[in-house]
Amino acid sequence: MKIGNNKMKIKNIMPFAFFIFLTTLGCKGDIAFDPGPFAPGSGEDRTLLTFHVADEAGNPIDGAYVVSYRRLAPKHIRVGEGFTNEDGVIQIEDASHTTTGYATVVAKGYNSKKIALNIEQKQDNNIAVTLVEQDVLKVMSYNIQEGFKNNAQLRQEFANWVKLYDPDIILLQEMMHFTDASFATFAKTYGHDYAVLTKTVGIPTGITSKKEIKDIRKVVQTGVLHHGYVTGETNGIRVFSIHLCPYELDNERNVHQIARKDEIKIIMDDAAGYTDVPVIIGGDFNDHNTFDRDSYGAGYRYAGRDHTVTNTLKTYNFHDTYPLLNNTFKPTWPVDNVASNGPNEGARLDYLFVSNNAKNTVVYSDIIQSMYTDKFSDHYPTYIEIKK
Repeated sequence: MKIGNNKMKIKNIMPFAFFIFLTTLGCKGDIAFDPGPFAPGSGEDRTLLTFHVADEAGNPIDGAYVVSYRRLAPKHIRVGEGFTNEDGVIQIEDASHTTTGYATVVAKGYNSKKIALNIEQKQDNNIAVTLVEQDVLKVMSYNIQEGFKNNAQLRQEFANWVKLYDPDIILLQEMMHFTDASFATFAKTYGHDYAVLTKTVGIPTGITSKKEIKDIRKVVQTGVLHHGYVTGETNGIRVFSIHLCPYELDNERNVHQIARKDEIKIIMDDAAGYTDVPVIIGGDFNDHNTFDRDSYGAGYRYAGRDHTVTNTLKTYNFHDTYPLLNNTFKPTWPVDNVASNGPNEGARLDYLFVSNNAKNTVVYSDIIQSMYTDKFSDHYPTYIEIKK
């Protein structure tokens, strides 16, 4: 997979897949089939979104990546995406026939931007986007599913893709199939000269960074912590990469009877000791949250699930960064379901939490859903930008 710039073209992915799904349902009797919100347009019936992305001086940005979402209450559906051309332009056909939504726009060397969209249907909507030269620190957390399944090509594709976001720090989970040396080599393929793993057996967590990672501690407690965690200080921030137990207490695979509420208590008691620097805790928590339940509303399939882990972080005055800047439901898992079914069938199990002294520095927060992250893992990455 080559990550590069495409000439301006219409990108229209999810509505087509959803339309095909609907057409397979057929109809009975004389009732005409209604494709609903994804009826394809033709000619003058098409709704087009033409994004013009430029810097503050008005110069077009070549290679910015735009993802457009449309609102289909109570959820948002990804309807198109792609790179801007040398003129800073990309055109996306929106077959959802809805009027509201949002788009995310990212480019290397610039602060990312989320913009609200109010669309005029059945016409070309010109949308001007101005990106500011980067003055933020970029942080990503990503469960990459069993070390990319030990697939060298997939690792290289990830390295190519992640350069678009160009994070300063990445917190990684399920870093299987790596040694300390091979992990360090892998990090260098996307511009990170520093890397550390909790361990090289089992299912490790890891940290990579553009700058040195200091005061590293690898915390592995067999029978107490399911995967362990790694923490260190980099870019003036104390970071934790964590991965909590995926099993409930009554699951026979949970042989040590490890409870996530006990794991997070150990981690938070550790994190609470760092009061002189901002703290970021990221990873796969395998736990749900009240924001998703409330923002999704009626019909959320995980509404009754336990919120103990995320509530515990709140008691330590840590803040879930996605709700800080967003008010709509967006899942991180499972990718296969979310990518194929469109209407965000899934849950948010992956998080980036920040300490109270960093809360007001978060200026961008997202869960990165794209045609690229559809293929890397069964989880989507979480991502923030904070003031330096």
